[in-house]
Amino acid sequence: MHDFEDEEDPAAVVPTGEDWDRLAELRELFLSSEGGFQTVGYWNSRRDFELYDATFAERIGWKWDAVLAELAQRGRLPAATNVVDFGCGTGIASRRFVAAIPGVKHVYLSDRSKQATWFARDALKLQAPKLELTLHLPRQEDPIDVLLASHVLGELDAEGRAELTALARRAQFVLLVEPGSHLLSRTLGGLREELLDAFDVLAPCTHAATCGMFAAGHDDDWCHFFARPAPEAFTSAFWRHFSTRLGIDLRSLPYSFLALRRKGEPLETRGVRVLGRPRLLKGRALLDCCDTTGVHARTLFERDAKKLFKRLDRSGELLVADARVEGERLVEFRPLGDA
Repeated sequence: MHDFEDEEDPAAVVPTGEDWDRLAELRELFLSSEGGFQTVGYWNSRRDFELYDATFAERIGWKWDAVLAELAQRGRLPAATNVVDFGCGTGIASRRFVAAIPGVKHVYLSDRSKQATWFARDALKLQAPKLELTLHLPRQEDPIDVLLASHVLGELDAEGRAELTALARRAQFVLLVEPGSHLLSRTLGGLREELLDAFDVLAPCTHAATCGMFAAGHDDDWCHFFARPAPEAFTSAFWRHFSTRLGIDLRSLPYSFLALRRKGEPLETRGVRVLGRPRLLKGRALLDCCDTTGVHARTLFERDAKKLFKRLDRSGELLVADARVEGERLVEFRPLGDA
């Protein structure tokens, strides 16, 4: 491994032809990691981190924005002083969290790559100079208010998953964000079931019952959503070139996530969460709805929700709603936060 701790950062990331080739190589590695690929040593230089942070990590940041916005809308944002960023990479998860949550004082940055923790440290220091940063996991006696983990489950072996679970059991809150694939979504669901003895589910679920995706007949289904990309994804030459060179549809930003809180005051069990994307047909929409009764396909007719119907095809539209069902029809559907 090349030691690049002391290399200078360029003022801006302006990819060259070789840089785009390197991003394509990194993407192939990330895609292969979903089945358990071990990522030790795939970073070759600090430039790799710069390129990754300006592109792939930024897209992950948009997913974190969506998760934190949902928690805020549902009144379930965690308070935190001490935060652990497990498998931190370039630190995009902790940066987004620190930007959204006031009061964070100490962030622990942990990654297989020592160089990754150096990059994450520098980026966090630039964003929040007063933060205390530690480049390893907390000691057993150190408190953990919030555990963050982002796009790591597909890269962990059994020992790594056990370490993550043990850290989760020490935390007051746990926030995990994954790419939104079938495999990793169901892996998150399994972790949810494993931790229900000690934690309540803040999101995406509206209930604490067994995950409906594990019921009979749902083997091919998975709990996932679509984040709204930042506006510059559709207005800047940089992102246009990124999309063309790497063959990535910027409109599609799937993710799965899990937000947990250590058991305490009972959480309100309310409403349904729409999964995936609504399927729009003439005069009606099919919605995959999750609630205490499980996961069901429901039909919403345009005549029953004319104003809402226009919003259903928006990428990243948050659909957690109070609903009334008759058979398979949603006769009332009022998103939380709507008047």
